[in-house]
Amino acid sequence: MLFDFLRKKDDIIKEVEHPVTHTGADGMPVEDVFTIKGRGTVVTGRVEGTIMMNDQARILRGDAVIAQTRITGIEAFHKTLDMAEDGDNAGLLLEGIARDDVQRGDYIEII
Repeated sequence: MLFDFLRKKDDIIKEVEHPVTHTGADGMPVEDVFTIKGRGTVVTGRVEGTIMMNDQARILRGDAVIAQTRITGIEAFHKTLDMAEDGDNAGLLLEGIARDDVQRGDYIEII
């Protein structure tokens, strides 16, 4: 019985994929999304390249641009930063973006 289940697992459990295509510019794949009351929407992930305060960014989902925004806050390891560098696990506060506008698997690309 267990072996039958294991043989059919690919039919039962589908892996969710959010293919992200981006230009290789500085940015961050989104791992999680939060709302901070009184501040706005924060996305977390591992930074690729360099992200600075007040950088203009766009949210990519696959080949589509979902929205444009500005980075209004950066935090890593419970410290507020002016810049996040390659490999940092960081949270980015996004201006004018609702929590439902961004999801895990999206890409924040600096423009």
